[in-house]
Amino acid sequence: MSLSTRAKRAAQFVRHLDRYLLQWMFGFDRWHVNRLGDRPYALSVISYLNAWPDDRRGRVVEIGCGLGDILRRLQFHERLGFDSDPAVLRAARMLATLTRQRYLRLAEGTFPLALDGRYDAIVMVNWPHLVDEARLQPQLAAYVRQHLKPNGVLIVDTVQDPAYLYRHRIERLAPAGSPIMKLGSFERQRELWSVGGPSAPVSRPGGS
Repeated sequence: MSLSTRAKRAAQFVRHLDRYLLQWMFGFDRWHVNRLGDRPYALSVISYLNAWPDDRRGRVVEIGCGLGDILRRLQFHERLGFDSDPAVLRAARMLATLTRQRYLRLAEGTFPLALDGRYDAIVMVNWPHLVDEARLQPQLAAYVRQHLKPNGVLIVDTVQDPAYLYRHRIERLAPAGSPIMKLGSFERQRELWSVGGPSAPVSRPGGS
């Protein structure tokens, strides 16, 4: 290993030192050590939703919230996060307490999970590539149909990098007739999508 490579890795370790400390304390998966700045798609979710007018920022739920990096920065009146890992949820609750988060609730839950009521936004990013289309698509359709407010959106990402288990296409995941808007493209052929929202012409990849 070259000196420059070792220096870069050392610098990265120092930059993530607090996250490594959290991992040591709570024992969650190492992936969560990544900071928000390491995930541009997550920053795009935050900037997109926080740009909405106040009357559209009522309730938001994130399925697969991890340490809550996205939820803690969303300016919604009510925020709910689910994750399947109780260890990462314990760490997320500590971070929420330290940053004095209000109107933020975290709970354990594994996809597909039942939601209660309707939301302005449902966020599902960085894990749908682990679920096959036969299980994922019907649940997304149910969320859009049963748990979005009239102008609400479902935010989901797709990836085409061969290293990922499933490489979904948004036109196959989104319910027929739902408006689709691309929010951004990122490394490893990741694309971020908004499904649903205010009445508008349906824009689907490939003109379908």
